[in-house]
Amino acid sequence: MEEFTNSTVSFDSLPKFEAVPFQPLNKNYLNVVYISNAIFSLVLAVGLTLFIIFNETVRQNVILWISILVLLIALLFWTSNISFRKKGYALREKDILFRKGILSTTTTVIPFNRIQHVALYEGVFSRMYQLSELQVYTAGGSSSDLHIPGLPKEEAESIKSFLLNKITVLEKESVELTSKLEETSSEDIQFEHQSAKLPESDSENETTN
Repeated sequence: MEEFTNSTVSFDSLPKFEAVPFQPLNKNYLNVVYISNAIFSLVLAVGLTLFIIFNETVRQNVILWISILVLLIALLFWTSNISFRKKGYALREKDILFRKGILSTTTTVIPFNRIQHVALYEGVFSRMYQLSELQVYTAGGSSSDLHIPGLPKEEAESIKSFLLNKITVLEKESVELTSKLEETSSEDIQFEHQSAKLPESDSENETTN
């Protein structure tokens, strides 16, 4: 029987996310983001125009409102650029990572043995640049727990095939392990049953003698 151990883990030996080489998103994805921002900005401009036409109070401060609109649009494009540059993904032997953030950085790590399903999504503008979004679903989740946008279509399909292959291998190993555990448990039960009969045999021998 193996001796139970519960030693303290050194924090210096833990893997550092900073050491992981993250792959940046495709540069064309920034164009997709800019197109979406431009459409949203156009909607804001139309809305402000209607307010200027039908609202006298807004019309009296038209310069102020236009300045606010320009500032909001500039802020939208600026934050989108920063967000794009901070996003990155990585594949390791046992998990997939995705990093994002603007003021702070969030790194999501999903082990392969937690993945239940992998899908690809192509938006209207992403399709123009041959880009796809990888969506990863884990156990117990109804929506995707991880989505990596801005991937070249061929690369996204390769990652999807890689992850699905990993899922298949892990499921097969899990089934084999469960089967072995059931066989071991069955053998232990049979051994205990046979051991329980031994004292009765000894007692019968003593009576015969």
